[in-house]
Amino acid sequence: VLGPSLATLLHLTPLISKGQLQSLDFLTSLGLSLIMFSVGSHFSLTSLRKYGHRIFIASLVEAGMTFLLVFSSAALLGAGVLPALFLGIMALNTAPGATQMVMRELRSEGELSELALILIGMNNLLGIILFVIAYQFLLGSGTSAADSIAWQIGGPAAAGLACGLVVSFWEQRLTRELERQIMLTALLMLLVWASVILRFNLLFSALVTGMTVINFSPHEKRIFNDIHRIDYPIYVLFFALAGTHLRLEALPSMGVVGLGYVGMRAIGKFFGNRIGATAGRFSSTIRQNLGGAMLCQGAVAIGLAAIVANTWRDPRGLEVQNVILAAVLVFEAAGPIMARLTLVRAGEVTVVSLLTSRAPVGIFEGIHDLLNHFAATAGLSIQGKLAKAGDMPISMVMRRHVESIPEDLSFDALLRAMGHSRYDRLPVVDRHHHLVGIIHYAEISDVLFAEELRQIVVAGDIAVPPIADLAEDDPLESAMSVFRANPNLSYLFIVDSKDRNRLAGVLRHNDALSAHGDL
Repeated sequence: VLGPSLATLLHLTPLISKGQLQSLDFLTSLGLSLIMFSVGSHFSLTSLRKYGHRIFIASLVEAGMTFLLVFSSAALLGAGVLPALFLGIMALNTAPGATQMVMRELRSEGELSELALILIGMNNLLGIILFVIAYQFLLGSGTSAADSIAWQIGGPAAAGLACGLVVSFWEQRLTRELERQIMLTALLMLLVWASVILRFNLLFSALVTGMTVINFSPHEKRIFNDIHRIDYPIYVLFFALAGTHLRLEALPSMGVVGLGYVGMRAIGKFFGNRIGATAGRFSSTIRQNLGGAMLCQGAVAIGLAAIVANTWRDPRGLEVQNVILAAVLVFEAAGPIMARLTLVRAGEVTVVSLLTSRAPVGIFEGIHDLLNHFAATAGLSIQGKLAKAGDMPISMVMRRHVESIPEDLSFDALLRAMGHSRYDRLPVVDRHHHLVGIIHYAEISDVLFAEELRQIVVAGDIAVPPIADLAEDDPLESAMSVFRANPNLSYLFIVDSKDRNRLAGVLRHNDALSAHGDL
């Protein structure tokens, strides 16, 4: 954005011409396909069954509220019905890349992180389908198969399904990680090429590819983990090239319509997600934080706006593009910050992750570290003994957002909850959120096959005491001792230091180990 946009404002010749930027569009498309492929991994049937109809209720409520607010405000502020319609549809689109990069940077994990990415994918899926329908009915010529609604929806769906099935089949035959990375990158490049030649929507087809792989591949997440290890350079290029489409000069021209778009979209995302999560009976943590995690807007909206501006032979098409470009500038600046704040507030980020994701060290701190390291290698001691990582409190490493089950939950409902949980042990709490005990999946087999017991047993009846009584202010070394004594234990449930009966968070073995390396 500080390149061509700033050069235009200062009446200078850009270092990179528009022709050179257009020659790099392929990298932008490849970055978008990787992002949407990753988003598709959150559409597993297991996850959808876990949330059931609740996630569709939450998505439809948020999308409906956001569309109505943006559409009505744009129409009332003088944009016209047709531009207001397209602005309302584009307001649904949420940038998965920026949100996903924040989550990866902070290593967030929990229900909010999972739910936000699923809803972002549903937003983009709904937004793309509505855009295709509105565009074909209102702006399209409808004279060729490539312009038909059936082709624009069925084409990318079929291409994505075929590409996903090929990936799912061939990844089983490739034993090396590098081979799988090359195979997937090549197929996504082929998908980009096909979307240009056959004129179908790349975002939709890449999303369907990810959805197909996660549901058909016997290895499920393996290919996604493989590609995550090499996608950072592509993402850097993608966001750099996306920045060249942001126009600082569009900010003054956005006018009252643009201000209304920004304000109403933000209100729709915040309160729409809150009302939708309430209607879907999600926890208070989800209701309070979901909206902030879904504020980003970027390349998807830019691409749709470009289609309108390039094909609608009317000045209002350019006005729609100007509003979107200016709004994206606002949301791409504020969205990642809000996502970061909400993930931290939801308790899905450890304090250690926050500390180690800070900016690079300053000049004086860097010089100090150089001298200290040289002194250490030379066998000199120029500072006092550093505290060990094991001396830090558990609260710095644990995650506060914990999946728990009420003590009066029926046995069949307990089985469903454990079947959809990422953990094989779940804490049982009373109505005051006091820890009653722990239920391990392997320990309920006696009740599982006793039909007469299944009807009368509740969660509190079969909960057992936790392996260790650890509070959040206890040293990390205390938890590490428990992990060493129980090699098969993957996590510990931690209680509040002031009220040692109250559940405070969960400490994963991996987080405890990485804390030593991070610090």
